[in-house]
Amino acid sequence: MITQYKFNVIGIMSGTSMDGIDCSYITTDGVNFVSIINENSYEYSQNYKNKLKKIIKFINNIKSLKKKQHIKNFEKIVTDKFIQVIKKFIKDYNIKHSSIDYIGVSGQTVLHDPKNKKTIQLGSCKKIQKKLKIKTVGNFRENDIKNGGQGAPIGSFYHQYILNNYYSQAAIINLGGIANICYSNKKELIAFDLGPANVLIDDLMYHFYKKNYDKNGTKAIKGKLDKKIIDFYKKDNFFKLNYPKSLDREYFKKYFIQLKKLINNNAIHTASIMTIICIDLGLKLLKKKINELIITGGGRKNLFLINVLKKQFKNKGINILLIDNLKFNGDLLEAQAFAYLAVRCVRKLPLSLPTTTGVKKPTLGGVLYK
Repeated sequence: MITQYKFNVIGIMSGTSMDGIDCSYITTDGVNFVSIINENSYEYSQNYKNKLKKIIKFINNIKSLKKKQHIKNFEKIVTDKFIQVIKKFIKDYNIKHSSIDYIGVSGQTVLHDPKNKKTIQLGSCKKIQKKLKIKTVGNFRENDIKNGGQGAPIGSFYHQYILNNYYSQAAIINLGGIANICYSNKKELIAFDLGPANVLIDDLMYHFYKKNYDKNGTKAIKGKLDKKIIDFYKKDNFFKLNYPKSLDREYFKKYFIQLKKLINNNAIHTASIMTIICIDLGLKLLKKKINELIITGGGRKNLFLINVLKKQFKNKGINILLIDNLKFNGDLLEAQAFAYLAVRCVRKLPLSLPTTTGVKKPTLGGVLYK
């Protein structure tokens, strides 16, 4: 029986942008208390990033029978990287092993197929626990899927904590590889994926310039919009679906094939506007009174995106605010979320709701390895 409610937890996150591993060491009760102790991001080498992209492409293209044969090899690659980074984080901040109650690990998503109720996150919590001798919580999505949910977005309760403590009539938009939104008031919590955030922009930047992202949106600013692609994009079936709904980073790759045929900066400009459009369509779907949009994730550093958002939503009476203004590091919010979720798992509190993942009823999640 759990009698203690506040725990020291390291949250580990490697998202759909695949730019590195984020680590956040926090004290939390998994409900209404969070105190951030130490946090940092550890960037992937280009070689490792390319390796991850190949793994994702492979897993999304092979038949299920062959998948199992290769998953173990791929899992070892990701697990070893997680262990290496966690060890470095603990050493860098001189954290005593005895002071860490849990590690919360999101795992590296390599396949997310909500239509067929399949999601694969690589990274063995069992091996992480065995190697580091620290209780580890992971596998946050499986129980949700077993109970009729899509397994994503899974960090909604942490976003709710922020919204309930800092703002009313606001929503958080996370601009990672995929964009997602979380809206909360005292009566309800709603979350769903919106569309591509950085995934197309980053892939185009690497295709054209061998750069990982469009720093400050400088390439997008120089480009022009391809209206034909935008008109086609707006008709995508994903936007016709009601929430809850979720996406794999591969879903919008079909537009990458068209975009890379354009002049470099026109392609990046068009992909950037696609991010703006999916946010606008998502808000229309949400149908809630919102005064503030709080932006987190790597996309908040793209000045082109933020300036277009500010201009577009000013006319609608919506203020655009960066999460950093609330004294949260927008690069590390999701790592904090998985530390927070780890405690919810240990305390047997729900991780998902019918309005966040489509699960049939409020559902527990996560597995404790000890």
